[in-house]
Amino acid sequence: MKVIDIRPPVRMNDLAVFDVEIGHHLRLYNLSLRRTPSGRLRTLAPNACGKHSASFHPELAEQLTKAAEAAMGGLAAYDKNRSAA
Repeated sequence: MKVIDIRPPVRMNDLAVFDVEIGHHLRLYNLSLRRTPSGRLRTLAPNACGKHSASFHPELAEQLTKAAEAAMGGLAAYDKNRSAA
């Protein structure tokens, strides 16, 4: 699994929006990384027609979240982009 791109969020509740490649045959775009009220991080699929376009098994969701966290390197996505400029 590889994070292809990570960028600042559009929604205030999100920490980042990211794209990920899962093997050679699957890429997912515009996933949201969000902190829940309990403080836990969670990855959400983008919306289509007002509903999430996909759901993830808890094991895959955890892997996606950890990959996004690693790509951010402990910074918010907007801080990461600012430091790269």
